Amino acid sequence: MARFFVRKENIHATSATIAGQELEHLRRVLRLTVGDVVTLFDDTGWEHEAVIRSLHADRGELEISQSYEAGRESPLALTLALGLTKGEKMDFVVEKATELGVVSIMPFTSSFTVPKLDDKKIAKRTERWQKIALSAAKQCGRTRVPEILPLCEFDAMVESAGASQLKLLFWEKETAQSLRQVHEANATATAIMVAVGPEGGLSSAEAQLAAARDFRSVHLGRRILRAETAAVTALSVVQFLWGDLT
Repeated sequence: MARFFVRKENIHATSATIAGQELEHLRRVLRLTVGDVVTLFDDTGWEHEAVIRSLHADRGELEISQSYEAGRESPLALTLALGLTKGEKMDFVVEKATELGVVSIMPFTSSFTVPKLDDKKIAKRTERWQKIALSAAKQCGRTRVPEILPLCEFDAMVESAGASQLKLLFWEKETAQSLRQVHEANATATAIMVAVGPEGGLSSAEAQLAAARDFRSVHLGRRILRAETAAVTALSVVQFLWGDLT
């Protein structure tokens, strides 16, 4: 059954209103019409079975037959901080990170970042990533769409990490500390930030700055992984150790 995102403010008892991008997808892409049954999910973790009752140029009206908490979100509050990558690699990571249960994605620039984006391009990319996150959330059955945070510099990223979070820096030059060791010492963590550098990696100075802000530098084994591979691998292992990926 087709799934559509509708904010809680647009749901009233047994009725809902759909508009914007989701209305366009319903009408022009899926070609649904009055009488078709769909699933709605809101921004509070609830799903709603609904029937399309009317369609207009600017909105669709739906009747809700039942509502329930889906319970598909991970108990782990997981944030991905990712160095800005080239081309469509970031698109891939946003999609897979959504499927893996992240609650927010923070792109950042660092010493070895290759793409140089002006404000207009940054805004366009951010809008695209948010659309990708929405599409991935709909496909995988999530009831929460990850937030794409504004692009920032590396030092701003490390400063933004909350004191209650376990902060992990996946760094290719780390050789002493593994993720398993960190897990053994922090098995009850419920909020984690995963930071992964861009294609060129991170500098020693950046790793030192992160360490000074309580980031734990860890490795993912002996092989050097591409940035997009490292991000997806790190999220998968973290969800397995602390979350609900079993």
